[in-house]
Amino acid sequence: MTVKYTRWLRSYVGHQRILQVRASGFVRNEAGQILLCRRADVMLWDVPGGTINLDESPAQGLVREVREETGLLLRPEKLIGIYSGPDFAWSYPNGDQSQILAIFFAARIVGGELQQAGHENVNVGFFDPNHLPPLLTRTRRMLADAFANRPEAAFDF
Repeated sequence: MTVKYTRWLRSYVGHQRILQVRASGFVRNEAGQILLCRRADVMLWDVPGGTINLDESPAQGLVREVREETGLLLRPEKLIGIYSGPDFAWSYPNGDQSQILAIFFAARIVGGELQQAGHENVNVGFFDPNHLPPLLTRTRRMLADAFANRPEAAFDF
């Protein structure tokens, strides 16, 4: 049986702020459109991804989370950046507080079929980079780094 780490930790700390490591992906289709997910909790759009599990690498977590959320199978190809700080503090609707450490990968689609919704998202889709829907603040920052296409990963110092 796999321990649901966050649920287990919350049983001890309640709604107190915890560190969550999140892997997410910058994914484009053949037309160059960006894959985004509309979050059910705040109704804003975000790059696909989620919290990695114990004994799971960030790249493995990305592949699992995106498959669960979108139906697509990815292959991570490049690290775009590692993020945290005030823009990555998060309050869930139930009162749980988190400080997110986000690991952002460029990834390509290698299989699967796009599913329109899951339990965490109300919609998923591809968007033209010049006509993006309303995004989370942190997502705008991450996408700016993805579009910059630098050879090195972005990080705060």
